[in-house]
Amino acid sequence: MKFKALTLGVLMVGAGASQAATVKEVFNADMLGTNQRYFESIAGVPRESNGNDHVFRVQQCQITATIGNGKVSALRMELANGCEADLQSFIGEDAPKAGQPVTPGAFGGGLRYTASCLSECGNAVDPSAYALYVAPRSAGGMEVLMEMVLAGDKALDAADQWEAQMKKAAGQDYVLNRKFNCETRFDSVATAAFKDVPVNAITIGYALPTERCL
Repeated sequence: MKFKALTLGVLMVGAGASQAATVKEVFNADMLGTNQRYFESIAGVPRESNGNDHVFRVQQCQITATIGNGKVSALRMELANGCEADLQSFIGEDAPKAGQPVTPGAFGGGLRYTASCLSECGNAVDPSAYALYVAPRSAGGMEVLMEMVLAGDKALDAADQWEAQMKKAAGQDYVLNRKFNCETRFDSVATAAFKDVPVNAITIGYALPTERCL
């Protein structure tokens, strides 16, 4: 009788325990617009919070949910081995094919490029370049912001090409004051330079914040 009671208790505990969430369950379009309580019932308790941004660890992958007025407005995921983003639930056929590396070139042309800094950035933190893709209306006009940390050879080479063309055409102050963040005339240069640069993090949502000029 004691053995049966113990077995029954174990089964009841197992039935009531929630399974750990998967990246696919958390980083998908259905989570956008959900309330914070529901999101956390799937993703778990955030590891840290900074204003509206709440960081979660899901299958060893870092996912940040931007939550304003109790609703999830954007999702950000850091990409790495074992932490690949499936974007099809967000933008359908416009997403890179499964297993294909996420690069700006995978989204074709028409991307908007910005950067946190390109020249005289200091050593506190590696600057980043960003490529913004806006899905067509048929896919809901969702925004995909790709972040490329300017640290690896490919990213640095691309940034150097972009910066050199801007300096040549618009001068050093143009780059120092990040005027490229406020206009699009050098986006075609960035498109060619960053085409095959691996993306380090990706954010999906609407009206995503972007870098500004000084």
